[in-house]
Amino acid sequence: MRKVFPFEYTKFEKARIIGARALQIAMGAPVIIETDKSNPLDVAKEEFERGLIPITVKRRRNAFVWLKRYDLF
Repeated sequence: MRKVFPFEYTKFEKARIIGARALQIAMGAPVIIETDKSNPLDVAKEEFERGLIPITVKRRRNAFVWLKRYDLF
């Protein structure tokens, strides 16, 4: 079963996504948005809120559920 955006991330998924993106930015990855913020965590939060971080989440319950943003690719 595939779900198309919008869908709800859990608080753990949000933390993992934002943390991984903040680490990428801190290591020199290009920033996707125009912002005046310099803290990588704040930039990653803003990118997440705008829905600009391309990521796929795999969930395991009774069956695998793939949550994917198709409009980014």
